[in-house]
Amino acid sequence: MESLISMAWTLAEIGSEWDNRWDALAAACRYSGFMQSSAWAAFKRAEGYCTPRFGLFDGDTLVGGASLLTFPSASSEGMILCADGPVLPWDDYAASREGLRLLIASVEEIAEQSGGLGWRIEPRVGLPRPMVLKNWKRAPVDLNPAHSLVIDLRLPPDQILAAMHPKGRYNIRVAARHGVRAVRSNAMQDLRRFYSLFAETALRNGFFAEPFGFFINLVTNLFPAGMAELCFAELGSETLAASLVIYYGQRATYLYGGSSSRYRNCMPTYQMHWCAIQSAQQRGCLEYDMYGFDPFEQPDHPYAGFSRFKKQFGGSRFDAIGAHDLIFYDRLADQLAARLRQST
Repeated sequence: MESLISMAWTLAEIGSEWDNRWDALAAACRYSGFMQSSAWAAFKRAEGYCTPRFGLFDGDTLVGGASLLTFPSASSEGMILCADGPVLPWDDYAASREGLRLLIASVEEIAEQSGGLGWRIEPRVGLPRPMVLKNWKRAPVDLNPAHSLVIDLRLPPDQILAAMHPKGRYNIRVAARHGVRAVRSNAMQDLRRFYSLFAETALRNGFFAEPFGFFINLVTNLFPAGMAELCFAELGSETLAASLVIYYGQRATYLYGGSSSRYRNCMPTYQMHWCAIQSAQQRGCLEYDMYGFDPFEQPDHPYAGFSRFKKQFGGSRFDAIGAHDLIFYDRLADQLAARLRQST
């Protein structure tokens, strides 16, 4: 494959005046995702992060870069994070190598200021790991689930239904027969309705629930950008299921959801997802990402219950390379030496 590099690339930090051009680039890159978006960076700033962003340029043309997350504390010893990125042509070895080379130098400077010891990246690249990352180490913790189920939205609705597990199709019909209807919303006043079901589900299934303020910050930044939507399944005046879906580029991502313990025989979650899938198609998305998934059917896996449900919708398994770390060993050595001096 011929390299995309036509001349020497340069790197520059880019501010909010670049938001539109950055989002056009990141949204069009199949190796990127919504966590590289300008709106996501604004959300993370509301959560207390610093969000420096660097653009790679071929002449005057923006060709790649990285939106980063750092903790504001000068004593932080964590990693500089780059979820869904960096935005690079990962199928072009020469171009991705050059982009990483330039970005690493700037990330090291940020690490000097923030106390970071390394850079953790997680582009949406499928296995096998690209050779350009041969000197990087697999991170102990992923920023996003490494496995997911992806529904192909290029198919017409009848073919999407046909590709589902028979039980999935059946349960969508069951919901319709019971009179379950699905509605979509991007109204702030509906957020508490979503959160009550999300929190109920977290308590019932024993997983961590982000606080309500987290979702306020999230939708305050993503709703105006047209990147998020709530979907509800209702029976009469009662809301039985709710989801929060993120749209970025040609991908829709089911990020959060919850359901009531009432009327489960009416299969409201199936009607809710079918509505979200159709909404994603209407927006021009090419795939609906079900997000976290356990492909190994391990009974003790944190996604075990969710995975059995998600499999009913069909889709193809996507295995990502996961997060990878580049440790700045000079900084690590300096910190170890400083600790030794303090202990003597």
